[in-house]
Amino acid sequence: MRRMKSYLATLLLLLLAACALPASGQPLQRITVDGGQLKRGWQSFEVRGVDYVRVSGADERQCWTFQFGADPRCPWDTRPILADLDAFQRLGVNTIRIFLNYYVFGGQQKVDQHYDSAAALAHLDAFIDAANARGMYVLPVLLIDYPQDRFGPEHWEKALDLHVRPLVRHLAARDGIIAWDLFNEPDIGSPIDKRCWDWDNADFAGCLPLAEERLRFLKMLAAEVRQLDPGKPLTVAMAFAKSHTEPAEATLHIADMVDIFTFHYYDNEPYDSGRYAQHWYYGKGFPADLQRALRELNALRRNKPIIVTEIGFPTGDGTTRTLADLRRDLRVARRIIGDESADGMLLWSFQKTPDELVSDVFR
Repeated sequence: MRRMKSYLATLLLLLLAACALPASGQPLQRITVDGGQLKRGWQSFEVRGVDYVRVSGADERQCWTFQFGADPRCPWDTRPILADLDAFQRLGVNTIRIFLNYYVFGGQQKVDQHYDSAAALAHLDAFIDAANARGMYVLPVLLIDYPQDRFGPEHWEKALDLHVRPLVRHLAARDGIIAWDLFNEPDIGSPIDKRCWDWDNADFAGCLPLAEERLRFLKMLAAEVRQLDPGKPLTVAMAFAKSHTEPAEATLHIADMVDIFTFHYYDNEPYDSGRYAQHWYYGKGFPADLQRALRELNALRRNKPIIVTEIGFPTGDGTTRTLADLRRDLRVARRIIGDESADGMLLWSFQKTPDELVSDVFR
């Protein structure tokens, strides 16, 4: 009887989620990689996007990240989600980057054999439908909050079975997904050792083995996703543009695994974002460091599109930028990205509302 009640409850959640957000109308045309550019049909495609970190109006202390209703403290509510998507559409956004938590979409079964991700999957489907219906593509980050000490080969099969294979198979048929972003910032190894905050830290011998273990994991992950969903391009969002080919001593490199180069740019604010001026790779500040990163990737001559998948600047008390400064610098960033023949950018949501975040940057 308890199993029947659980089944009926799950079925009800699936039906409610399917009805809660509007289904897409005409399917979006698939984005392809052609001649080093993103293309929609025969036309070049500029990514004008946002990282959807949390729902507007959510309590940041409890709902600090968007979990598709899996966190009981942050129940699924379609109204603010639809309002956000409507606002992004109005502001010229065409791509939404979302984060697929390892525990939400399967990993929790390791600690709770009764955990069922069906409701979260239904909410994910409904979100993608609603974004696509508004002409916006979705860029999912496949592995978020994956345990940082589980990159060794002995952990691969469990990660694939619990999370990767079910999710990729579930979403493989969708043209409204622009690409698979396999992993977020694997080149930051500080959860394991602070000295490997940048996995290319040659001052500590332990960073190279850490980087190589992660590179082997990512090569395996890329091969698996290509087999499950061969029609979509792959990328890995690096904290630093240079990490596509660094550490130079490593036997594998990200640049050889991906179809699209993606990286993140932050400057000296906030300090804990990790891109502060003291780091040897930077130092000149915005916009020179952003321009340098783009030019280094172009200099590789791999004929692959480039997207800045996180860029943003905090505003308000305790920061140096006003909202007007933010808009100015984001417009400068978009111009530089275009001048360096890159394919667009996605804004990190330091600001609390779509209008504060995006304003007129994409118009």
